[in-house]
Amino acid sequence: KTAFLHGDLEEELWMRQPPGYSNGDPSQACRLLKSVYGLKQAPRCWYEKLAAELGKLGYEPSASDPALFVKRGSDGSIDVLLYVDDI
Repeated sequence: KTAFLHGDLEEELWMRQPPGYSNGDPSQACRLLKSVYGLKQAPRCWYEKLAAELGKLGYEPSASDPALFVKRGSDGSIDVLLYVDDI
């Protein structure tokens, strides 16, 4: 439900204050540090953060399907297949 809200933005993005949020001067803007729904970058930011965290645990993305992460060991392998539906 909130997967895309955890990605860190690499770009410097600004937006107008959302409706109902008032912080004094309405001409002020908000700088985004995290991705929000509706940004074209949101899925990419989320995937990069997830891949980095799984990489720390020894998982590697598959060459044939980047949503498939594989961890191989001497006693077998563990496959993690991820799917996020933003609709």
